[in-house]
Amino acid sequence: MASLLQEDKLYEISRQAASPCKDFYQLLVTKKEVIWRVWKVSNPYKRERAQPGEERKSHNDFLADDYFKGHIKRVFGSEMLEYIMNLCQQHIDYLVRLPKSLTTHILSFLEWEDIKNMSKTCKRFQQLCASDELWEHAERLSYSSGSRMIEGVSSAIQKKLLIFHRRHALLNQTRQQRRMSTKALI
Repeated sequence: MASLLQEDKLYEISRQAASPCKDFYQLLVTKKEVIWRVWKVSNPYKRERAQPGEERKSHNDFLADDYFKGHIKRVFGSEMLEYIMNLCQQHIDYLVRLPKSLTTHILSFLEWEDIKNMSKTCKRFQQLCASDELWEHAERLSYSSGSRMIEGVSSAIQKKLLIFHRRHALLNQTRQQRRMSTKALI
């Protein structure tokens, strides 16, 4: 798993402050430190010159500095602060760092319900679960096992039919679960 962390950067996020303030914030977590960058947008009517700022803390110093953590919580929220603290404590999420091809291969073995739940975990899995690559890979696995053979139809059309069938079945299952959850609320 250590080979998945060859890149120094563990996480990076940036955000512009809410109106009327236009300041820009960037948070970068590397293997050794947390870097907080701020670009203050100067007010032209006050003729002030704001310089970009940067603060660097080692993981241990970051975990001990409540003031620094307060800035991150204010700008990015408490869930993001918790995630950054986990990274600093070496609780690294290796699954999202796997190469796309390997992740797609793993996801192709999952059931519909599991793929739907994985797509809700993060943006990367949402994109992977919706990608044609995943569905084509899953289709190749089931097609090679000999399931859903249709006589007199080309293999290209069979593949497209199978992909359509799987997506349609997933949509139906999702609709059915929504109906069940709304009935439970009533």
